[in-house]
Amino acid sequence: MPQSKETTDAPAVIWRFRDGRAGHENQVEGLSEAIASICPAQFCDIYLNRSFRGMKSLIPNRLSFAKNLPAPDLLIGAGHATHLPLLTFQKRFGGKTVVIMKPSLPTALFDLCLIPVHDNLMFQPGNVIRTEGSLNKIHPSTRHDARQGIVLLGGPSRHFAWSDECVMAQILRITQKDCLQWTLATSHRTPQSFVQEWHRQVSEIPLVTSQECSPQWVPQQLANCGVAWVSCDSMSMIYEALTAGTRLGLLELPTMTQDRISRNIKRLTHQGLATTYSQWLAGHELPVYGNHLTETDRCALIVVERCLNSGGELLRRKAVADYRPGLAW
Repeated sequence: MPQSKETTDAPAVIWRFRDGRAGHENQVEGLSEAIASICPAQFCDIYLNRSFRGMKSLIPNRLSFAKNLPAPDLLIGAGHATHLPLLTFQKRFGGKTVVIMKPSLPTALFDLCLIPVHDNLMFQPGNVIRTEGSLNKIHPSTRHDARQGIVLLGGPSRHFAWSDECVMAQILRITQKDCLQWTLATSHRTPQSFVQEWHRQVSEIPLVTSQECSPQWVPQQLANCGVAWVSCDSMSMIYEALTAGTRLGLLELPTMTQDRISRNIKRLTHQGLATTYSQWLAGHELPVYGNHLTETDRCALIVVERCLNSGGELLRRKAVADYRPGLAW
């Protein structure tokens, strides 16, 4: 068995399950770091290579390496590849399981599930907490510079039909009308064809690829830039901008199907949290928020309260409630 804690004052041990997908790992890191800001915590990272994924995690002795780790209090994962390993490691080593995003297995198998409200669960079990979008490592900022703007690009997805020409035309129109100090940033999904065409057509606005920037670069930009335009295919970057509190515009793409993602885009604009390119063309301003979205911090408090049995004065003073549409801001 893993090593036991020597004293009751030992930090909470958090096993973080990593599936190699940046968006998933960003959520796991964000939640675990927010927990560590509430109570002492120690992180142990479990990298799920091919030998641990899915049913392979059930193979005898496959988990023997973990016996030298401190016993977990929490096991946190995001993404389908982490679901069965979370349960397998829990059965072997103990601890409480926390899954981020809607799991592929029944929610009743996990101790706590943090599921975006746009996933539209048919009913909400007691171990499910609804969140406004994706968790992240972003913190609300008070130092936005109205003279700086950033464009964050996703890429092809099953929800939207990506078009280099469509995205390029929108960005050029925006940057020509709003004379800010602009920077473009791509993701791992952004087609190389777009990058090449941007360098060929536009030399005065820098483009930073995902390979060129550190994990801290985007959070720093969102903390400083007064305006952010994000392609509508990237829910994670949309919610990073919302969390930072920057004024948010959405670059539009044709929808492949009317699904939960496209419906969530409409919900965000209807609630006045973002402005689409079409609305901007029609004269709508980008929204200015009076409050900030702090879902990661809220969820961290809930995890500590429910899974670490803290129950201290800090938690009693905080409003730890489930997400209610229209009341999160």
